[in-house]
Amino acid sequence: MRSIPAVIFEHLSAVIVVGLALVVVSVLVRRGEAASAPRTDPRIERYLDIDSVDLSRPLDRALFRDALGVIRPPGVSNVDSLMRAIEDARLARFTDPSRKTGGGRAVLSWETGTAILPMYAVFLLAYLTVMVLTYFAARALAVWKFIAWKQGRTSYLRRYIAAIESLGPGAAVSRAGLLLKSVLKGIASLLLFAPAYVIAYSFRTSLDTESILFLIPLAVVSNGVLVNYANHLYALLVAESRKGYIQTAIVKGVSSSYAWDGPGAIRRAVLLFPVLGARNHVFRDIYRNARLQFIPSLKEHAAFVVTGIVIIEMALNIKGHLCYALLQHLLFREIDLAIAIVFAIFFTVKLTEAFADLWLLFESRRYDNPG
Repeated sequence: MRSIPAVIFEHLSAVIVVGLALVVVSVLVRRGEAASAPRTDPRIERYLDIDSVDLSRPLDRALFRDALGVIRPPGVSNVDSLMRAIEDARLARFTDPSRKTGGGRAVLSWETGTAILPMYAVFLLAYLTVMVLTYFAARALAVWKFIAWKQGRTSYLRRYIAAIESLGPGAAVSRAGLLLKSVLKGIASLLLFAPAYVIAYSFRTSLDTESILFLIPLAVVSNGVLVNYANHLYALLVAESRKGYIQTAIVKGVSSSYAWDGPGAIRRAVLLFPVLGARNHVFRDIYRNARLQFIPSLKEHAAFVVTGIVIIEMALNIKGHLCYALLQHLLFREIDLAIAIVFAIFFTVKLTEAFADLWLLFESRRYDNPG
C-alpha cells in the first residue's frame, strides 16, 4: 500500500512536469512569433516619420512621389516599388497589435497575474460547489435506484403498459398517473443529458445566465454528469450485493428487507446518510465496500466537471469569469496568460486527484489487516 508521502510526491511531480512543459511551450510560441513577425526596413521607416507629409491623403502621396522622382535618394532605383513598400509599412502599423490601445499584447506579470486570481477564486468556488452537489446527489440517486431495484420496481413506462392490460377498478386513473410520471421522467432525463449551452440558451431571455447562481445548477444537471456518476455507483452496489459475504450475512439473519421504514426494513434516511440510515442492515456493508471502489472515480468525475464549467463559461460568454478570459487571451494570442489559466485549471484537477488518492488511502487503512 502506498504511503502518504508517495502519493503527494506523485502528484506534485506531475504538477512540476506539466508546469515546465507549459513554460517550454510558451517560450517556443513566443520565439516562433518573433521569428515570423514582419520587420520593416529602417530606410522605409524614416519616410513614415516625416511630419509634414500625410500619406493617407492622395495629394500628399502624389507630391511625395514626385519629390522622390526628382531627388532620387541613394539606393532607390524604382520609385513605384519604394511607394508600394512605404504603403505596406504604413498599413502594418495599423495592424500591429503593439501599436493598438497603447499596450499591445498583455504578458504574464505581477499585475496581470493578480488580475486572474479573483476569477480563479470564483471558478474554484463554482467547481467545488458542483463537485460536492454532484457527489451527494449522485449518491442519493444511486441508492434510491438500487433500493427500487431490490424492491422489484420497474419503470413507469412498463407499469403503464401493464396497467393498460389491467381491467380492474381504478385502472384508468392508475394508467393516467403512470403515463404522466413516465412523461415527466422522460423530460427530466432529456434535461440531465442535454448539453449545458442548450439549456442555458433556452433560459437566456428570462434569467441572468451570467450569474454564478445559474452556472452552478446548470453544471450539476447538464451534460449527463450527474446520471453517469450515479450509474457508476449503482453498478458497484449491484455487483457488491451479489458477493458471497452478503449472502452469508443474510443467511445469518442480518436484516435484508428493502421495504421502507418497516420492522427490520431500511429507513428513508439512507438516501442522505447511507451508513447511518442502514444501521443493522446488510446494505450498510454493501454501501461501504462499494464506496471504497467508488472513490477513485472522483478523479474522472473532476475532469468531467471542469470540462463542463469551461464549456459553459465559454459558450455563454460569461464576462469576468476565468474561462471567458482564457478564450479572450487565446483570441488575442496572449499565450502567457492563456497558459497560466490552463495550468491553474490543471492544478485544480490534480489537487482533486490527490485528494481522492489520499481519501482512498485512509479508507483502505480502516479495512487493512496488519497481521
